[in-house]
Amino acid sequence: MRITELIGQNIRRHRRAKDITIQELSERSGLTVNYISLIEKGDANASLNKIHAIIQGLQVHWEDIIPTREQEKTLRHDSSDADVLTK
Repeated sequence: MRITELIGQNIRRHRRAKDITIQELSERSGLTVNYISLIEKGDANASLNKIHAIIQGLQVHWEDIIPTREQEKTLRHDSSDADVLTK
């Protein structure tokens, strides 16, 4: 699994737990529905600013979105992924 997929899963989990639609999150964050969908699927490598907009829209904290130590164990080491979390 890639880091983008883990972050996307965490975003989707918090969005659904709060009963927020992608449309509502789009309005709250200023990001498009399509872009949020891509982020949740792990298909977009979102900037920190974009993730911050989502975090504010969900009213959660960074630590709610960043993968846990347990999730880190599932990371795949691709040349396109940052190696920071596994060091």
